[in-house]
Amino acid sequence: YRSKALSLTRSSFNHTIKQTYHSTKSTYQSVKPPTTTNANPITSFPKDHPFAFQLIVATGKTSAADIVAQVVAEGKKWEDIDWKRNGIFVVFGFAYLGGFQWWLMVTKYRQWFPTMDRFAKLSFAEKLKDTAGLIDA
Repeated sequence: YRSKALSLTRSSFNHTIKQTYHSTKSTYQSVKPPTTTNANPITSFPKDHPFAFQLIVATGKTSAADIVAQVVAEGKKWEDIDWKRNGIFVVFGFAYLGGFQWWLMVTKYRQWFPTMDRFAKLSFAEKLKDTAGLIDA
């Protein structure tokens, strides 16, 4: 006895993925992030501006991690922190962690795995039943 997921041939798998992609493509292109004009601006900013929020968080956490490493691991005092080194971490956090990884994991993953948004919203039990989603993921 073979499960349905294991018995899919490469061509039927590709056909299934293409069908799913084309049926969901227009849905994903037409969906815009919700705007929350009446909400608290601090809590609505991540939803309204996810890319900018990603850049801020990635830059801040990378800088903070370097400061913690210098103070805790290396035993430096606050006035002895190497700010030039920290500046390099700021650039790395902004450009690579904030910019490149957004492009890769949000933009490109949506092209490579067209059902990822639908699959991510499912409960764990529903994910286990969704063989096409498991194969695509």
